[in-house]
Amino acid sequence: MITGCGVVSPLGGGLRPFWEGLLAARSAVQPITGFPADDLDPHAAAEVRDVTPSDDDRAGAFALEATAQALADAGLEPAALDARRLGVALGTTLGGARLFERWLDGEAVGDPERIPYYAPAVRVARRLACRGPVVTPQLACASGTQAIALAADWVRNGRADVVLAGGADLLCRFVVAGFNCLRATADRARPFDVARRGLVLGEGAAVVVVEDAEHAARRHARVRGRVLGTGAAADATHMTAPDREGRGAARAMQAALADAGLDPAAVGFVSAHGTGTPYNDAMEAVAIARVFGPRGVPVNSIKGAIGHTLGAAGAFEAVLCLQVLAERIVPPTVGLAAVDPACAALDLVYGEPRPVAVDATLSTSSGFAGVNAALVLGRP
Repeated sequence: MITGCGVVSPLGGGLRPFWEGLLAARSAVQPITGFPADDLDPHAAAEVRDVTPSDDDRAGAFALEATAQALADAGLEPAALDARRLGVALGTTLGGARLFERWLDGEAVGDPERIPYYAPAVRVARRLACRGPVVTPQLACASGTQAIALAADWVRNGRADVVLAGGADLLCRFVVAGFNCLRATADRARPFDVARRGLVLGEGAAVVVVEDAEHAARRHARVRGRVLGTGAAADATHMTAPDREGRGAARAMQAALADAGLDPAAVGFVSAHGTGTPYNDAMEAVAIARVFGPRGVPVNSIKGAIGHTLGAAGAFEAVLCLQVLAERIVPPTVGLAAVDPACAALDLVYGEPRPVAVDATLSTSSGFAGVNAALVLGRP
């Protein structure tokens, strides 16, 4: 069961600003102000502006805030939890990358033994005195999705009663310059659009409370949704480019559906990875159509609104899916105005929100080195 959600996004701190910003088709993409970037081209991103860390661990600060929100949303007091039955699974790609930048600039970075504490999962686990399983999945941009899948497995297998799961990542000069060098970025993200040229980076954290059903029932918890199935697969095609036929992404989605025991027709909405790069979006169009059939299910992407949040991307999509299940409406794809013929097999939601009849949703994530992960989430 998922009993709580917490969000720190470029659209604002908290679940409501995130959801309402998506429904209103707002974009948080602006010129970067958090570090010197005028010499970077492009230098636009979706920054979090209402959480100011007291140290260089920006991702950790996001994770701590999102975790506090998720626990409050679930009605859980950390002190009342059995620390031995509490787990943390938070994906990231960068973690304490600003420490790395300081080291490159010749600055002192403090005690090297403290550096592992800058993994968001470790920061959260230490804050909660967690003694259950703790892990930082690093499956590139599928990390947040895989973190929730791991949490569900721990609960199913009896390793934990409650797991804080999701992802956190930050913007820094190193990552923006790196993606620019790959010629993978643009001033504006246009997922699935004929004019798309590249992704726009974002930052933030999304955390969900994955809880054992009996544990939730004993305390009469409100249930936001259920993790019905999880899946993962690899392309083994290229270090940065996806398999053009979408075979790895399709296998991950098929595995998640098989784990859920659902036919594709039972899924009422798909949250696509939807980066806005030419290759990713075309690949996803092939993969989703391979699984669901041409125009078989409503699809959107949120990266035109909050950017590509890397290790947190799949966690944001999981929260989106829970909101779609609760509100029965799909936000539009920000930045999409004219669908690329290469993506025309998808039933893309854009322009306006779309009401949907939905009992199950699927989120799909893909990352460098050909990693792919998928979640099927269902109504309470």
